Amino acid sequence: MSSSDTPEYRCCAICAYPAPSRCSGCGKAFYCSKEHQTMAWAKHKRLCKIFQRENCGEPVPPADAYCGLCGKESGPFRKTQCCNRTICDDYGNYTPFTFGNNSCSRNHDRYTRCCYHFNEGHPGKDPLACAKCSSQHDAEHIAWYMANNYNFQEDILRANPPSFEPKCCTSCGKQVKQNAEAVSFGGDGLQCGPCTHGMVGGPGGVMPENTYTMDHGF
Repeated sequence: MSSSDTPEYRCCAICAYPAPSRCSGCGKAFYCSKEHQTMAWAKHKRLCKIFQRENCGEPVPPADAYCGLCGKESGPFRKTQCCNRTICDDYGNYTPFTFGNNSCSRNHDRYTRCCYHFNEGHPGKDPLACAKCSSQHDAEHIAWYMANNYNFQEDILRANPPSFEPKCCTSCGKQVKQNAEAVSFGGDGLQCGPCTHGMVGGPGGVMPENTYTMDHGF
């Protein structure tokens, strides 16, 4: 991981917090910390090799010959409904209610500005320029939907995500990265994972009324 020497504002591919560093191999993936780079590496490593060859002017496979999220070249593939780009046809990898991130198709369909714009039927061909999309989330979520690594790389590089003020757990005061850790929302506001667990009261406990845990696929 190398420090970025460009003035552009970039978001971490995992949490959307400011990313002072980028992948030292391809220069196209951005991270807030070594920890989050490590979390992203399993899916980035194949793309990294493709981007490095591209940066050197070497031949690379055509875009429809590999998954645009993880770089896998062996398939099976499908075309996304929202943007007609090639992605792993791997919904079967996901086990319901696990909230895992092991399906490229599910990740793109649930956690990106591209597919959100499509699913909501908003006008305009460019999801990143859609004011209606931006009006329906807070700045931290807007940034994450634009810049997380469930997006295609060309969209991440083209995005102009907003900056945002970090949020803290209303119970313990701990800073909470909403899109990269377990959180809940309810009458008492934003709660971090440990405080949520405390409200439930341990295994088998019941979440307080009108309190909801969030699935972000991390």
